[in-house]
This record gives sequence, structure tokens and C-alpha cells, in this order.
Amino acid sequence: MFGDWFTYVAIGTLALSEGTGLTAVALVLLAHTLPRAAIAPWAGRLADRVDRRAIMVVGSLLRAAAVVGMIAGALQGALWLVQALLVLRMAFGALIEPAASAALPLLVRPQQLARANTILSATWSVIFGVGVAAGGLVTAAYGPVVALTLDAVSFLIAAVILGTLPPLRPEPPARGEGEDIGSSVVEGGLLAAARAAWDDRAILQAALAKLPVAVATGGAWILLHGLAEDPQVLALSVALALGSLHSARALGTGVGPIVWTWLGLSGSMAGVHLSVAVTLVAAALLSGSASGGLVVLAALLLGVGGGANWVTAATRTQQLTPNHMLGRIASIDLLSHTLGQCLGGALGAVLADAAGQRALVGWFGLAGGLAAWLLIAAMAPRPREASA
Repeated sequence: MFGDWFTYVAIGTLALSEGTGLTAVALVLLAHTLPRAAIAPWAGRLADRVDRRAIMVVGSLLRAAAVVGMIAGALQGALWLVQALLVLRMAFGALIEPAASAALPLLVRPQQLARANTILSATWSVIFGVGVAAGGLVTAAYGPVVALTLDAVSFLIAAVILGTLPPLRPEPPARGEGEDIGSSVVEGGLLAAARAAWDDRAILQAALAKLPVAVATGGAWILLHGLAEDPQVLALSVALALGSLHSARALGTGVGPIVWTWLGLSGSMAGVHLSVAVTLVAAALLSGSASGGLVVLAALLLGVGGGANWVTAATRTQQLTPNHMLGRIASIDLLSHTLGQCLGGALGAVLADAAGQRALVGWFGLAGGLAAWLLIAAMAPRPREASA
């Protein structure tokens, strides 16, 4: 996590310095999300066939190798190589996500999943804030090569930590379970798992529960960058304004899951719906605000809704899905929310630049998030599934 966010503000600031509007920021979003979506179908199938500890260790080492290549590109002034290897690094990261999600139920008891996911979200919140702050300071003081070197070291440390875990091989189906869901699901790829989820709408609903928040957050993420460069909103430099807004969002991602767990909402569809509602309110506040205080509040609420949604959806998916197909269901989750974020951010940015209305990207994401929310609500489980 630290490595992912270490150069976050610097890359966003660089995109704004190009002077090509919100579309340049959207390209940064695409570089961070599309590789994850592209690799997701294979990552999930791998996580259901191979030791998940091995996937996470090898994935971390591959990310370190990609950053070493980025260092070489930075030393030679080859920015195209740095950007290309950033895409590759994000693709390697996508190998880890389904494996990590599918590994958690093998490490904790079912009743501990909500708290375990809350700890993960709180960790993300802290490291996001620390990572963007430290990355900005180190890049400003020592340059990108030193920042990238520390970035590579962070992935090596992660590989060492993950290597201390016990073997995390996928659990085989329970007796009779293979017959119930079909042997094609056990042996098949992403489409086989998707068909099984279609037959069990509760699993499908949980796997797509992050989509509404992702679409709305995609537009809001782009708008945050646009507001950061407006001195009438926050009387700070672009880097400091962007760091402040992301820090407020990071704080929210830690607070939201803790509150949801305290209220007993983690793992429930009620928790999913409430998290989406908070996110959409935050997107509306962000899109309609010109006051710095309201923008910071919107960023905070955006984190609250997003963090609560992540924990609630992840916990529900892990509780409902048989472990032998959890990697592929996690891939459906990864694929849907990364593509949703791309749609809400990139398409909204193009429309906003074409219309010359910066706030349009936020409203576009909000409208898309609302549409996705209605779609998720329409996937209510059949009575037999709900009672189960």
C-alpha cells in the first residue's frame, strides 16, 4: 500500500501541469485502473488454483522489478518507459488483490471477517495519508529517483512479510458441493463463476456492491484534482491542496468502516445501501460546492462512504462465496469496480472539458453511481436465497 501511494500526489500534480484540462488527469486514472481490470479475469482463476501466499509473494517481487525499471527510465529521462512500467506495476498489483481477498477467510474465523476487513481498511486509510505525504516530501527534497528507490524497497519488504504466512492453498469443495454448483464452476474460469453467481443472486449482488461507489468516486476523484488547482477554492499550492483533499478522504476511509462495524452493518445489504447513499451525497456536495470548507467535508464523506462500502461488500462476498471460487468472484468485484471508476472518471472528464464545465465530471459520476445503485438493488435475491 505504501508503495502504491508514495508518488501519488507527484503524478497528479504532473498531470495538472500539462495544461490539457481534466482529460490529462483522467489518463492518470486510466493508467492506475485499466491494467487491474485487464488482468482481473486471469488473476481470479489463478487464485482458485495456486497457493495464494505464493501469488502474493511473487506479485510483490514483480512489482519491485517493475519499479527498478522505472528507476532506470527516470535516470535516462525516458518518461515513456516510466509510464509504461507504471501500467505494468499496476497489472502485477491486480494479481495480488483476488488472492488476498480469497486468503483472508483461510486466516480468520467467519465471525472475524468484518473486523479483519475493518483493520485492512483502517490500515489503507493510515498508509494512504502517510504514503502521499511522505512521497510528496521525498520527491520534492530528493527527486523522483530516490522516491522510486524507496518505492521498490517497500515491495521487497511486503514480499518478506507475506512469505511468513502459512500455505494458503484453495480449499476443495465440500462433499456434495461440486455437484450442487456444477463441476464446470470448480474447474472453469471467470464465466463459469459468473454463471454460478447469476444462479445465486446474493453472491452476484455482493460481488457488484462496489460498482455504484466506484462510478461516483471516479468522477469525484477527477473533480478533486480540478478543484485543487483553483486558488478560489483552496488558497494553497496545487500539491498542498491535493494532498489536503486526499488526506481528508483518507481519514474518512478509516472512520467509515469503524462506524459501520460498530453499528453492526458490515456484511449486510443495509450497510451497502447506506454506504452508497453517503457516497452520492458526498459527490453532490463536491460537485455543487465552491467553498473550501465544504470541499474538504465532501472529500471526508467520500472516504467514509467508500471505506464503509469496501469493507461491507468484501465481508459479504467472503461470507457468501465458497472458498474454492472466491478468487474468481473477487475478480468479478475487481473488474466491475475498476471499469466503473474508469467510466465515471474518464468519460465524465471528456464531457466536462468539452462543455467547459468542471463540475460536470462530478455530476456525471453521481448520475452513473445512482443508476448502478438501482441496478444492484434490482438484483435482490430470490426468496429461497434470502431465507438461506
